[in-house]
Amino acid sequence: MNSVFDPTEYDSQENVPKQFQQPIRAYMGRKLDNTNLEDVSYIPNSHLRLWYNNDTVAYAEHHHDAAEIIYVQENVYPVRINDVTYTLNQGDILYIPPNVPHMLLGGTGIRFILLLDLSPLSVYSEFNANASFTLKPQFLQSAQHTTAYQIVRKTYDQIIEIYFKSELMWEFQIFTCLMEMFTRLAQQNFSSTQNFNPSGGSSSIVNHEKFSSLLTYIDQNYHEDLTLEKAADYVGFSKFHFLRLFKEFTGFTFHEYVIRKRIHAAERLLATPKSITDIAFETGFNSINAFSRSFRQITGMSPTEYRDKKDKYNDYGFSQSIIL
Repeated sequence: MNSVFDPTEYDSQENVPKQFQQPIRAYMGRKLDNTNLEDVSYIPNSHLRLWYNNDTVAYAEHHHDAAEIIYVQENVYPVRINDVTYTLNQGDILYIPPNVPHMLLGGTGIRFILLLDLSPLSVYSEFNANASFTLKPQFLQSAQHTTAYQIVRKTYDQIIEIYFKSELMWEFQIFTCLMEMFTRLAQQNFSSTQNFNPSGGSSSIVNHEKFSSLLTYIDQNYHEDLTLEKAADYVGFSKFHFLRLFKEFTGFTFHEYVIRKRIHAAERLLATPKSITDIAFETGFNSINAFSRSFRQITGMSPTEYRDKKDKYNDYGFSQSIIL
């Protein structure tokens, strides 16, 4: 791992080809607070930031409320998420969900890095149809050339072109591309299902509407006592039938999905001064032990370890005020 770090060089535009320099210069680099929470520097009045990156340095473990999508153009680029290291080769794409701690291990080469606020898309209940993609890391490899890879790569190429041209309505154009991408990903995913296949007729449409509505309900009420019985009743199916359809729709069991929603909410709250006990109960857990156990299963660390980033941060030789 490359460990030499000069904050004056990170995100410098000096070695960036002219056509890939930031179109809007109100940008001071990537900044972390003493909990390794990144204050994302989006383009002003927008929901994203894309940059051409050819730095060789390693970037400290960090997290943020933006999704991160890395697209390698040249050489290899290793990224560690919890205990898993993904080695991206030329053409590979890695999607990192919001609030997931990760570390960029550095190396020579070229890659594009997109930080994306998903909230403009999440206002649509149908966006939940992408839960199986958006809630966990996705490693899309060019060598495998899957349909999902082709969809995402085509969209990323479009985003790069639109972003650096910086023409009128550029962000609207990019989100149009993203909406098309997530639509195609969901359709491609559901095409192999029995009960949500787009060509399945009216019953598939009804099932899709019911489960999209249910996921919106869970998003808004994850802190409540969300039982299997309540969820099955919400969509009007028996518990047995509901469990099978929920897994088919989301890629997760009902319990797994609710736990992930609660843990993602807890990750945000752990960046605040609230006590871990208060966070556990505020996010719907009935005991601190259940919260800690679930948190470790999802993130690979305890809530205390997640919060206590400062000491680990300094172990890498970085100061609290560093610009990453």
